[in-house]
Formats: sequence, C-alpha cells, structure tokens
Amino acid sequence: MPVAPASPVDLLDLITRSGIATPDQLAAAAPDGTLPADPKKAAAVLMQKGVITRFQAQQLLQGRHKGFVLGPYIVLDLLGRGGMGAVYLARHTDLHRKVAIKLLVPVRDADSKLAYERFIREARAAAALDHPNIVRLFDVSRWNDVPFLVMEHVDGVTLQQVLDRDGALPPSHAADAIAQAASGLQHAHERGFVHRDIKPGNLIRDRQGNVKILDMGLARSFEDPNQKLTENLDSGAVVGTADFISPEQALNAPSIDIRSDIYSLGATFFTLVAGKTPYEGNTTQKLLNHQMRAVPKLTDSDPTVPEKLSQIVTKMMAKKPADRFQTPAEVIAALAPWLGNSARVVAGLSRTNLAIGSGQHANIADLASGRSSRRLGYAGDDSSEVNPLVVAPETGSVASAETARTLTPTLIESPILASSKSARRSWKKPLLVAFGGAALLAAGAAIGLAVR
Repeated sequence: MPVAPASPVDLLDLITRSGIATPDQLAAAAPDGTLPADPKKAAAVLMQKGVITRFQAQQLLQGRHKGFVLGPYIVLDLLGRGGMGAVYLARHTDLHRKVAIKLLVPVRDADSKLAYERFIREARAAAALDHPNIVRLFDVSRWNDVPFLVMEHVDGVTLQQVLDRDGALPPSHAADAIAQAASGLQHAHERGFVHRDIKPGNLIRDRQGNVKILDMGLARSFEDPNQKLTENLDSGAVVGTADFISPEQALNAPSIDIRSDIYSLGATFFTLVAGKTPYEGNTTQKLLNHQMRAVPKLTDSDPTVPEKLSQIVTKMMAKKPADRFQTPAEVIAALAPWLGNSARVVAGLSRTNLAIGSGQHANIADLASGRSSRRLGYAGDDSSEVNPLVVAPETGSVASAETARTLTPTLIESPILASSKSARRSWKKPLLVAFGGAALLAAGAAIGLAVR
C-alpha cells in the first residue's frame, strides 16, 4: 500500500528508490536543509531544478515509486491511453533520447489473447515500415511480464486535438496533412499493409508541420502468413472507428485492401475541412449511413470550398472500392494543385517506390504545366476559383502528443498507469511550406509517377 511522504527526507527516499535520480544527483540539487518542510513544496523545488517532472511528482507524493524505470528508460509523463494500453514519454538514461513507450494493459478475460496478438501485430507492422510519415518503432521489450513498445516520440498534437481546439482547418492545410498521410499509406501499401483505423486521432502533426500515422494496432499484412492467427481472432468482429470506417470494413469483408484506408482518409479529409464527421447518429446509424447514404459534399457544409476539392473527397469516399482512387499516390496526384511545393510531401514520396524508375523528366514537365492533375480528371487552374496555392496563415498550435482510442483500459497498480492531469501549454507556429526550384522538380518527379 503506497504511503505518501510526510517530509522532504521521505520524498528524497522515494526518489532514490524509484531510480529517477541517483543520491549524488539529489545531493547536488538539494543540499541538506535547503528543501521546504512541506513535501509538496519540496517537490515543486525539485521540479523547478529539473530533478523530477510534474507527472513524477504527482505519483511520488502519493507514495508511488515503482515502475518509473523500464530497462534503460525513465518514465517522464503520461501521454495518453488507448483501447489496448497506455503511452508514456520516457528518456533513455544513456542516450538522453526521448521516446514514446506503449504498454499493453493486462486484461484478465477472454479478450486477453486478442489484445496481445493485436499488440504484437502493431509491433510487427511498425517494424516493417520505415517512412517519415509513419511513427517509427525502436524496440520491443517487457516490464514485469508486461510487453511494451519503444517508439518515436512526436512532439505535437493529433489532428483530432487540433479540431477540438481550433475547429475546421483551411482547405489547403487539410490537403497538405492528407497528402502526407497518403504518402505514409502508399509506403504501407507497397509493403502489403492496410492500417484499418485511419482517423484524425491517429494522425499526429509535429511542431514543423510534419504529419505522421499513429497506432498500427489494427494493421493487417495480407502478405504475411503469420497473421492468419489474428485474422481468426478478428473473425466476426467489426474493427475500426464508426465515424471513418469504410463500407466493406463495416461489413467485415475478408478481402479489404488499401482502398479501405483511402475511404477512411477521405472521411478524415471531410472532417478536417467541415469541422464535423460525414455522418451523425449512434454507432449503428453511422455504420448504416456509410453503407446506404450518399456521400456528403464538402461544398454543402462550406460553400467556400473549391468544387474540385469537394469532388476529390467524394471520390475518396465512394461506396464501391472500384470507384475510389486505387492507391494513395493517386490521391496525392489529385491534390497536387493544393499542395504547392510542399517539402513535407516531397520528403514522404521520396521514400516510396514512386521515386524510383524512369520517366522523371516527362513527369516534371507534366507537373510544371499542370497536366499531371488533369490526367486524373482535375484541371490544374480555374480562374473562377480561389487559387489553392495561396496558403492561409497557420492558426493551429501544436504542443503535446497523444494517441486516442474509444475503449478505457483496465488499470494496474503502477505509477506509470496512474492518470496525469498536467496541463500542457499551447503555442502557435506558422505552417512551413517550402518554395523553390529544387522542391518543384522533386515534387514533379514523385507526383507525376503516381498517375502512370
């Protein structure tokens, strides 16, 4: 049973036992007699000196000292919770690199096997993918028989957090985010993976405006025979998020492919621009609407949205997979008029197979003349519409990383699974869009290849 510290000496003892700091570090930061007598005030002094974090102080003041050290990592903060686990900010003790650690929350029921297999599925999927628009996996390990993933820490906010805080995004900003996500999905597609849970809460934007795909827990590899077990465990269950799920995935079709992710990305695109999900109602109604109701038009929600951009979203959300864009690369090609020379999209495309091969010169010429988008049925210029290359000032702030899921996990007695209510500061930073000849040529080579 945890016992709260009654004095600064008790607090320092808990810190030493936790492994957060060594006795020498504590002696240097808090010489004898310099800490206030009140443990809370003493903790505040240690926070100010950088010895402990706010999250660590909250746990220590409740008498919790176990679970802060996971191998070479020291847990600094709770970033978020999801259906299968919790995500923490941690620091490598030797490298001083910050990472995100995702622990699988133990479940003591029939779902434990499925939860573990999905957790391992996420690890395998993340390990097989290496792309700037997908959060990277560094390691897989265990703590007290609880498996955890060590992943890239993204200092930013999810697009769902941006929506909740600031409302709808300008169309050009939404197009840039969707194109970056599509670049990551193109990489996954080339390696045989389908994400199956694309939504604003699983797209995180860092301080530089880079968008990365989170949470590969529902990802499926249709080229890996080892995933037959999880296919059996998923049998009869509809996985995904009702607001963004494709019609075929809602029917638990056995042969979904990347076009299901394109549908979900289209629903995400609609939500970012309209400020609301495509369909309303309870879960059952939403699933039915994805099956039966016509795709809503962005121009009905916001008449200022260019008609051609609305048409792209409509095509992404076509009921039949054959009527959608067939690859994420085609989505990027269609969005080309709204991307300018986005260095972020170019960087993502350079890590796909689209950047490899012949025909770059013709594709560069196509992009420069606007032909690349017309080859997909979207004119590159229309004087009756607002110029999509004029990017509005960025108003969204980015501050902290969080993954989102709809289910609440079962908690275990451990400080790193205790809740954290620490406030995060929001800040504003302009969206960086690179302009220049080199970026134009690179974008032309990559996006032009997408339409071949």
